[in-house]
Formats: sequence, structure tokens, C-alpha cells
Amino acid sequence: MNSRALRLKEVSVKYLTTSVEKTVWLGQQFGIQLIDGDIVALVGDLGGGKTWFTKGVATGLEIGPDYVVSPTFTLVNEYKGRHQLFHIDLYRLKNKAEIMALDLEDYLSGEGIVVIEWADRWPGELPEETIQIELKMVDEHTRELRFSGSHLRAKEIIGALKERIGSSLTQLS
Repeated sequence: MNSRALRLKEVSVKYLTTSVEKTVWLGQQFGIQLIDGDIVALVGDLGGGKTWFTKGVATGLEIGPDYVVSPTFTLVNEYKGRHQLFHIDLYRLKNKAEIMALDLEDYLSGEGIVVIEWADRWPGELPEETIQIELKMVDEHTRELRFSGSHLRAKEIIGALKERIGSSLTQLS
């Protein structure tokens, strides 16, 4: 059986960040764990920190964060680092038919790492191996990030994140 698709009980962890810099840092710690084939679904409020978090992921993949911009109008930005990063933003698309017409499924082939902003707009189901991160605005500077997944790869990544961060950020139970 493919260990990447092994379904488990959902694993999750929540962290609070109190600045843009801490959100980027958390993204970096997460990004260090990623390998080709990993898919990250970002969901949450407008202004919740999805692009800042993705800048951190890019840093963890040895991609300069200054190169990472929201692909709201281009839909997909591609970056090369330790692994290739495909950064997809579905914000401006009106409906699932528009998204389906773009053939974005090709990015899920496993030949890089995929981060999808506004992933809740994806038509149909994302692959089971997807790691979901929900970003909530607590106040002007504070964000709550909840990492979750129900497969072996999510358990590995979330476990490594917990080990790596320790008490550097406020961890919620």
C-alpha cells in the first residue's frame, strides 16, 4: 500500500502568530518539511495571512521570499528552490466551472510542491494526501493557524512541525 495515501485518524495542531514575521517564520518551519508531491490547502479569511505564510513556505524551500507574490491575477506562480513550488490562488475565480476550465489538476502530479490559496473553491475533492491549513484572524496582528490531515504524510509533517517549534509559538490544544 502506498504510505502517502494511508488514511489515519485526523491529526491537527493549532498555533497563534502575533505578527507577519511570525506567520512567515511558521511557514518556513512548515516548508522545511515538504517534499515533491505534497499539497497544501490554505483556507481562511481575506487578510488572514495566506500569502505571508506561503512566503515562509518558500523560504523553507530555499526560495527568496521577496520573489513570492500573490498569484491572484496570474492564478499560478512557479518558483524553483530546493523543490519546485507551485503557488495557486483561486480567489478571483467566480465558480467551479472557471477553475475546471484551467486544467489545474496537472499541478497535482507530484512533480513539485503545491500551495493553493482559497482551496475551498477547488472543484471536487483535493487528493487525500492534502494538508489543510485554516488561517483565522483573531485581531489586527494575531492569526490562528490550524494544520490538519488524515494520512501518514500529514502525521509526519505535523509531528515534525511540533518537534521543530516546541515552545517558540503559542500552541493551542
